[in-house]
Amino acid sequence: MPVLFTAASQELKLSLSQIGLLWSMLPVGAAAVALLGGMLGDKLGYVKTIGIGCFAVAVANGLRGVSNSLPTLTVAMFLCGGAVALVFPNLQRLPGIVFPIKQMGVATGIMISGFAVGGVLTTALSATVIMPLLGSWRYVLFLYSAFCVVTGVVWLVVMRGHDSWADTGGGQAAATRPSFRKSVGTVFSVRDAWLLALGNLGVVGAFIALSGYLPVYLERTGLSRSIADTMSSLLFVASILGAISVPAIADRAGGAKRVLIACAVITAMTIALLAIVKLSFFWVLIPLAGAITQGVGTLTISRAVQIKKIGLGSAGTVLGLIGGMSNFGGFVMPLIGGRLADINQAWPFLLWAAASLAAALCFASLRSAANNQQ
Repeated sequence: MPVLFTAASQELKLSLSQIGLLWSMLPVGAAAVALLGGMLGDKLGYVKTIGIGCFAVAVANGLRGVSNSLPTLTVAMFLCGGAVALVFPNLQRLPGIVFPIKQMGVATGIMISGFAVGGVLTTALSATVIMPLLGSWRYVLFLYSAFCVVTGVVWLVVMRGHDSWADTGGGQAAATRPSFRKSVGTVFSVRDAWLLALGNLGVVGAFIALSGYLPVYLERTGLSRSIADTMSSLLFVASILGAISVPAIADRAGGAKRVLIACAVITAMTIALLAIVKLSFFWVLIPLAGAITQGVGTLTISRAVQIKKIGLGSAGTVLGLIGGMSNFGGFVMPLIGGRLADINQAWPFLLWAAASLAAALCFASLRSAANNQQ
């Protein structure tokens, strides 16, 4: 959607702050539904919940395409975020089910890299290739709705019957899956779960805000659409590498806490530099920010399902909590950033740098991020 905002804003006559509001609706919708989505995965099974989520995304994305005003597009963005939140917390539990602890970081990174690949393709192609072929930003969204329907059908066909082994943490039978109350009570009582969630709020929230703001910001500095989109897509290209390499470093070093702190500090410094350096330096800073922020998000996911007292039985709930907090950050930061951009277009970068620095303090307060760490 970010690379389509320019065309949409011209048609609907939107300001920068209104674009910030629209982009913030996607994560706020996800924040509102993420915990419930994770809990449903714990209770109903991740296969069914993800399948339902794919079809829900298709419908909500189609509603974005038919929106003809700021209020209707705002509601559609919120619904799309909520639909996505049925998928992500449950998809993220898979590495913890299939792989041993020492391989979970890399396995999670490989899975999350699919998100980055999709981000690269849609950022690079949506506005400059697909939209000219189809004739409108609305038709681009309709095309992606069709992709979501196909994905949901393929998922349900291929994964049918796997809930019986996938949703049972520690050999737990499906009939004894934890109740909503027990899952919430268990997860909410764990201090490190909240610290990981708050840290993700800062770093991943900054990533969400940055990915939505960059295409518009770069075009308004005078760059052509094709160059702005290419530069913005580097955020996702580099995130593929970061999603795999950062957890791999933590797995090898045996110290997720130290890696999380270092990455959060580097993220803060990198995003802060975007506010003051020349555009030529963006070719280096943007991929660095993408790699580090995605690495932090992946590492917190892989470590969350290993937290003592939680386990795989309540993995969906803890991932829902982390996803909800991350997307809450993705709601607040574009919203405030859009206001700041109306005053000075560079100021949002300083906000997101400060949020990443606050995340480093949260990670520094962790006691033990995983079962295999003391």
